[in-house]
Amino acid sequence: MTWTMGFVLILGILIKMITSPPSAAVAWVLKKYAIHQEINEKEITLEYDNHLIEGEFKEKIVAMYNEASFLKRIHIYPGNEHLFMPQNQNTVPYHICYSKGKKKIQLYLYIEEKHITVVKQTKKKVIAYHLDNEKLYTEYEENRLYLNSKIQ
Repeated sequence: MTWTMGFVLILGILIKMITSPPSAAVAWVLKKYAIHQEINEKEITLEYDNHLIEGEFKEKIVAMYNEASFLKRIHIYPGNEHLFMPQNQNTVPYHICYSKGKKKIQLYLYIEEKHITVVKQTKKKVIAYHLDNEKLYTEYEENRLYLNSKIQ
């Protein structure tokens, strides 16, 4: 009888954990599989038009990326991935490169007036999505003037 009660108690705890997991477990799973993950400024390299960017401007671009909210995903059909890559675009993107575990991840940021278009490329797939960025755009424009004067 004691073994039966112990087994039922353990089974009840397992069912409870599966049907309503703790908040920390849910947050971990959502963070792990999120499309728009926050990046750390110290772990990335940021380039614009093949010029390495460091310092305060790098901090501002990373802050802009991290603070922007996810709007919508752009569906890329198999075979059309090459259309979203920087060599087929008219504008020059910011190129962010970093490693997460064994994966090498490259982000191409196309900063526009009302949103940021992000193309995220890993070894096997390409994902594109929009981020809302209206409130940070004016600060970006001021910094872009500063950056262009530094590059030239």
